[in-house]
Order: sequence, then structure tokens, then C-alpha cells
Amino acid sequence: MRFILYDFHIIRPQYESIQGDALNWIAQAHAFSKYKESLAQGRRKNIDEYYDLIQKIVLRFACKPEKISKRGSDISDFLHTNWDAMEIFNLNKSASGVFMHQRMQFFEYKIQNILQIFYKDVYHAPQNLIHVSCTGYVSPSAPQKLVAERGWGSFCQVTHAYHMGCYASLPAIRMGKGFLQNENRHQAINEKVKKKVDIIHNELCTLHFNPAAHDPEQIVVQSLFADGHIKYSICESNDYSANDTQNAFEIIVEQENLYAESFDAMTWRLSDFGFQMTISRKVPSIIAENIEVFLNNLFDKAGMNFSDEKEKVIFAIHPGGPKIIEYIRDILNLSAQQIKYSQSILFEYGNMSSATLPHIWERISQTKEVIGMLVVSLAFGPGLTMSGSIMRVI
Repeated sequence: MRFILYDFHIIRPQYESIQGDALNWIAQAHAFSKYKESLAQGRRKNIDEYYDLIQKIVLRFACKPEKISKRGSDISDFLHTNWDAMEIFNLNKSASGVFMHQRMQFFEYKIQNILQIFYKDVYHAPQNLIHVSCTGYVSPSAPQKLVAERGWGSFCQVTHAYHMGCYASLPAIRMGKGFLQNENRHQAINEKVKKKVDIIHNELCTLHFNPAAHDPEQIVVQSLFADGHIKYSICESNDYSANDTQNAFEIIVEQENLYAESFDAMTWRLSDFGFQMTISRKVPSIIAENIEVFLNNLFDKAGMNFSDEKEKVIFAIHPGGPKIIEYIRDILNLSAQQIKYSQSILFEYGNMSSATLPHIWERISQTKEVIGMLVVSLAFGPGLTMSGSIMRVI
């Protein structure tokens, strides 16, 4: 049974900041937060001194504009520093911004609107709808409300693929394949149902920034992550109709490894003021130690030899940061052409967590000269988890 990944649709976040402006906002927000904290503790220090201190940390540790040109957010706060007019980051009220429940209310409202846009002209339900996110949870979810409102509730199942982080698109595809393999109950009502699974990623990473978390690790996170929304589908090859404007992908094989003694390498935990990510400096070294064995096993599962194919494939690497792409490039001795799609998405949009790898696939789908080529996808997340797949562009 052959499965096809196809029909990519992107909705860009409502607002966008060039990276230089975004870094300046981070420095000002952290300086103001630190200043408010000092006043509460009875210390009177000039806010400019705090700004100079934070700016040094930002200049040293933040992701630079030559690596990321701009990032999108669905929050207007990042466009100004009028703290009292902020939706999330009113630092006069709280040095961290609003509480978790308010952030989840914001997430709920935004995602409901985005799903309405994705399905504006859609009149046939998919067999299954998989909702992927690690940045917001509300029950009933926006996809459940959509399915109920459309009257699809008796023949479209909603599944939530939550909190896996940056690698979640690959487990979502694995889930979609399983649904298509095991469910035949829709055949009798196929006039209302498309024989496919829709996968939707909604990530509001910027919703979880915390201006009161001043350590360098958090400055890295806040200078790297962005919001992203993308929808695509998976179906059996017999149900696929080619699109003149987009390539599709034949899914060949997937693999996922969870590495021992690496639980602290990447974490994503709930706090009072949102979700908080930690990324250890040892993540690149864990990837470096394991990537070649992982790829050899992945290609073995597909009945191919990695060494024979390596120079001919496109690498869709989730850009956990610029150094991740560069580490893999150097370890595997890849060419600039092989990693250009990964680098271009990072440069144009930043790290959108689980939505990033699908954005890379969408970019590849727009390029006719790659038809017939293999695409090796790689992504990493808490655990530490390494996930990968091989697809062929069709």
C-alpha cells in the first residue's frame, strides 16, 4: 500500500517582525521587566543600566539577523513597547506577562479563526483530522468545534497529536497512515467524505515568551521561535489526484529513536506564565554521535544503502537552530544545495516548532526540477527523540 503526502496550505501569522527589531524588543522587554522587579524589591536602578546588561546577553547569545531575517507572530505586542496596551505582555501588571489561562484563551480564539480560514471552501470532510500542536490545549479543541459545526461529527474523527514538539509532523504522518490502513467504514458514505487524512499544525510559540526569564538559554529560545500554521493531507495512492501547481511526496519509510540518558537535553514544561523550553548545549553532540547510524538504519529499512544515495538526496532538516543544520551538514559532508530548503525556511520564518518541517516540504513541493528525487526528513524533540523519514517527490 502506497501513501501520498500532498496539498499543502500555509496561513502566515497576522504580524511579522524583522529580526533586528525583534531582538531590540526582547532587550527592552527584559530590561523593563527587570526594572519593575527591582522597584518591587525596593531597589532604585536606572532602566538604561538594565537595558545595557540585557543587550550584552542578547548580542552574545541570540540568533542573529544573518541567520533569521524575520519571524511571524499572531500577537501584536511585538510591534511596539507600549506595555499598558499589550494583550499578553503588559509588564506594568506582571513582569512575566499574563497567566497561563489567559494565554490559552488567546490560543483558543486565534486557532478557531485560523481553522475557519483553512476550511472556508471545503465541503467534504476528511476521514480523519489530526491536530498537531505543542503550544496550546483547549478542550473541546478548535478542530472538534469545526467538525461539530460542519455536521461532520458522525463520519470525521478528530485526533490530537500534542506536546511532542518539533518532530511531531512525522508521528502525525505515521498516525495518518494507520488510520487509512485500518478504517473502511466510510466507503458507504463516500459522497460526503474524502478518503484522506488532514493534518493541521497550529503553533503559537511566541505566546510563551517570558520577559522575566533572563538567562541566556531563554534569550536563545525567544530569539529563535516563531508562530506557524500549515495544513496538508495524506491518502492512498489510488485516491490521489495530481495537482498542476504542487508536487506531492510518496512516503517510503519512517523511523524514530529515543536516546537513553538524554532526558534533560530538551524539555517543554508548563509554568504559571506559559510553557517553558530548555535546550541543552549537548543537543548537537547527541545528534552528532547518532545521526549516521540512524540514517544507515533508515535506508536499510527502505532497502537502500545510505552511502550510495547520500549525495543525490534533499535533506529536510528541522532547524532547531542554525547550528543543528550546520552540524549535520558538516558531519555528513552535505552540499549547500542539499540543505538549502531547510536553511531558507529558518531564514525566512524562524523555528515554528512542529510546523517547520511541513513548511520545508511545502517549499520543496513548489520546485518542479526535484521531481523523482528522494527527500530525507530529520527532526528532533524532547526525549531526546530523533525522527526521520524517506519520501520521493512525485
